[in-house]
Amino acid sequence: MPEIELNIPNEWGQLEAVVVGHGQSMGSAPTLESAFDPTTKLHLSQGTYPDAHEVEAQLDGLAEMLDREGISVMRPSNLQDVEQVFARDVGLVIDSTFIRSRTIEARSEEWNGVAPILGDTPWMPLPDNVHMEGGDVVVLDGALFVGVTRRPDWMDLQVSRTYPSALAFLESTFPHREVVGLELHKDDRDPLKCALHLDCAYMPLGGDRAIICSEAFVQVEQLKALKKRHPSFIEVSLEEAALLQTNLLLTAPDTLVIDPRFVRLGRALEEKGFRLISCPLDKVGRMGGLFRCSTLPLRRS
Repeated sequence: MPEIELNIPNEWGQLEAVVVGHGQSMGSAPTLESAFDPTTKLHLSQGTYPDAHEVEAQLDGLAEMLDREGISVMRPSNLQDVEQVFARDVGLVIDSTFIRSRTIEARSEEWNGVAPILGDTPWMPLPDNVHMEGGDVVVLDGALFVGVTRRPDWMDLQVSRTYPSALAFLESTFPHREVVGLELHKDDRDPLKCALHLDCAYMPLGGDRAIICSEAFVQVEQLKALKKRHPSFIEVSLEEAALLQTNLLLTAPDTLVIDPRFVRLGRALEEKGFRLISCPLDKVGRMGGLFRCSTLPLRRS
C-alpha cells in the first residue's frame, strides 16, 4: 500500500484526510471494575451506557457527513471484540510525522486496526519511558500544548495518560516548535473532577480564539498564560466540559462539527463567525470521548 501524505500543522486547517473510529464488533460493555474512565463508569452505574449498535450508527453518520464535505475518510480494520471507537488515542500526526501512542495496556490491540491504514507510511514509536496519548497533544502554529499529570499521588490513576517525559520527547522530536505542558485535574471516579485528556478542557479555534474550561486546570499561572494566548475565548463550565463541549472537530478554519445538544456553545461559536455542522454523537459521548477523540486527522492544508 502506498505511503499516505501526512501534514498536520495545526488543529484548524482545511481537513483533507482523516481516520474515523467505528463501533463494529466492539464486544460487550465493560464492567465498573474494567472501565477506563469516569464518564464510562457513571453511565454504567446509571444504566445509560450505549448499545454497540447505537455507537456504530453515530460514528457511521459522522464518517458519512465528513465524506459529504469532500474529506477522505478511512476506518480502522474490524477486529473481533476490540473497541475501535476512539482513533485519536492510538496515534497522532504532527507536521509530517505519525507517532504511535502508548495507550494503557488493555487498549494496546487497537493499534492493529489503525496500522493497515498506514500501509508503507513510516511511523515513529514512543521511547519506553514515554507515556502519551493523542488526546493530550494539541497542535498550534509553532507550538504543541500537552496535557500532563505531575502530582505523585495522581501518577498511578487510570486517567493519567500522559507523563512529563512526553514533553522532553516532543521537544527533541520537534525542535522548531514550542512545547507547553498544562497540568490537568485527574480523578478515576468523578467526571466533574477529571479532564481525561487536554482536549476535554481546551480547544483552539485558530487565531486568538479558543474554548476553555478554566476549572479543569491545576496551575493558575498556566491557565493565565493560556488565556493570554487566546483572549477571545469561550468559557465552558465543568458540567459542560464533562459533556465534552471542548471536544469538537474543525474541518476548516471557519467550520466546526458540533453536537446539537450544545445550544449555548453553538450560539457563541456562530457569534464568532463559525459555520456549524450538526452531528449527533451523544451515545459515543457516554463512553468518554466525542468528535476529536473519534477522529485521527492525517492531512490538513
